[in-house]
Amino acid sequence: MSEAPRSRRQTRAAILGRLLASDGLFRPRLAAECRLTEASISRILAELRQDNLVEEVRRPAPYPGGPSAMVTLRKDQRVAGLEFANDRLGVGLATLGGEVDGSARLALPAGSAPEAVEAAIAEAIEELRGWCARAGAPPRQIAVSIPGHGASPNPILPVDPARLEAALGAAFPGVPVAIANSVAALAAVHLHGRGAAPVEDRHLFVYLGHGVGGAWVDAVTAPDPIQPIEIGHVVLDPAGDPCRCGHRGCLEASASTVTLALLCGVEEAALVTAGAEWPALVRMTPRREAAIRLALFRTGLVIGNALNLMPAARVVLCGWPAALPEAMRAAVTEGMDRSLFGGARQPIRFIAPAHGREPAAALAYAVHALVRQGGLAPQDDTPPAKLAG
Repeated sequence: MSEAPRSRRQTRAAILGRLLASDGLFRPRLAAECRLTEASISRILAELRQDNLVEEVRRPAPYPGGPSAMVTLRKDQRVAGLEFANDRLGVGLATLGGEVDGSARLALPAGSAPEAVEAAIAEAIEELRGWCARAGAPPRQIAVSIPGHGASPNPILPVDPARLEAALGAAFPGVPVAIANSVAALAAVHLHGRGAAPVEDRHLFVYLGHGVGGAWVDAVTAPDPIQPIEIGHVVLDPAGDPCRCGHRGCLEASASTVTLALLCGVEEAALVTAGAEWPALVRMTPRREAAIRLALFRTGLVIGNALNLMPAARVVLCGWPAALPEAMRAAVTEGMDRSLFGGARQPIRFIAPAHGREPAAALAYAVHALVRQGGLAPQDDTPPAKLAG
């Protein structure tokens, strides 16, 4: 069966996504990977050059008589991001090439009143305005990463998305704003970010950190490539430990770094700062190992049930389990095997989290939002380009 025709947005997104993943491709290979005819790739690249999104630079030909013009993303176009984290608000401006023009982290302690949150947002916007003034141009896209976004009211952070979007719109007229749940931004970093292999089939992304979340991740040409799910608030035991969402017995109450730190007898900040070396901080007694295995097993149970509802080709688990030996991580697969219809078949890819890099995730989501729209305004779409084959 031939591939379904793609719209103009999807075609442009496919090209931009491949360039983001590869940091540049020669035109024949780009056309082949996007399954476009020479006429279509030439026409779309001309559009993208006119929109200041791509450029062609001379490189040594990959073989005698081969092409010498490599297509890359324009490095002088910028995106902006605001990222709410555990106790701070990160803000930054960066180029599509990854060069940071400015970044700052503003204190925002847990439990801050709405007035304090709004004051931090106003300060972040002023910082961003200053960097844009020095750069000489506004960003092409702004993204905001908010934990708990999607629930109304937000049970984790008192942020009014409409007021935030209005404030950004007043400061940067005409610049599109994408507001996302934190886990969507994290998924953008790891699965749709610079240098990441293009996602072809659906993935389930699960994040275990201060919070626990998940997202279905599809190809960048999909209508909604990253769909957050509140996997961390699946209730395993209604009489279990309290969760910050207000319920009891959620997966987050068993598998967050907050709980892990309590189990291990270390401060959460120290555990997070240690990154992949966190097990070296812990005296691993049989009781602690059993408790960690139980947390991993419960994580697997929830993942298996999620896959019962929506199959995925691969599971990506990002967070503290990546630092554990394979024998301990196997508890995740054991949990999946106990809940997934037909048993655990999906491979699990464990990846370490990028802690303390705010607003890296929001900036990655801004690039993702620009790419998935093909650099077009949301309503600007036309009939599909002609596919090769």
